[in-house]
Amino acid sequence: MNLPMLSITKIILIVAGALVLVAFVFTRWMARRVKRKHQELVLRKFKTMESMLQRLSSGEDVSADETLALASDPALRNAVFKSLDVYGRRDLFPDEYFTHEKGAESFLVEWLEFPTELDKAPDEIEFVTKVTVMAPDVVDYFVFQYRTYAPHWAARYQWMLGVAGPYQTNSGPYDVPVKVFSRFNAVDTITPEAEVAWVHEHVNLP
Repeated sequence: MNLPMLSITKIILIVAGALVLVAFVFTRWMARRVKRKHQELVLRKFKTMESMLQRLSSGEDVSADETLALASDPALRNAVFKSLDVYGRRDLFPDEYFTHEKGAESFLVEWLEFPTELDKAPDEIEFVTKVTVMAPDVVDYFVFQYRTYAPHWAARYQWMLGVAGPYQTNSGPYDVPVKVFSRFNAVDTITPEAEVAWVHEHVNLP
């Protein structure tokens, strides 16, 4: 039996309204979840660096071995540099990590850690190559391959590509790159140059 047109319209409106409500509730739930997970991530990093930060704050000695151990973790490296910089102790930052490559690696890992992206630091990450782009000035992008272990959802892709840049000739290693991104492309599906070209063209500040 055919329903009157008005009834069908009402049903459509009710269904549409229900879908909008579900989408709204889900979006709010996701926003709270992302915020909570990000806060947990920040707290874990603070706890790891807390001893160093307390001694920097009180003017006590911090050993080069301690900063080396912390900076060796790309997930902490940028925060270690910025903390030492704030307290006027850049001299304690390890020379081997004061490079554009090591800075770019740290920014990429921080991006991957965000709950809406990989949601964790990769289990392995390796530098692949530097790609130079005319933009119209000469700028450099750093390309890395990374992977996670099972049971993480990305483990099935094995090695994937990520990009950080652009860096100009006068950029500092820990100047914030405005184009840090990964499309989670497997390394055998696209070249580093093509991935950089896509990021350079499509990734922009909001």
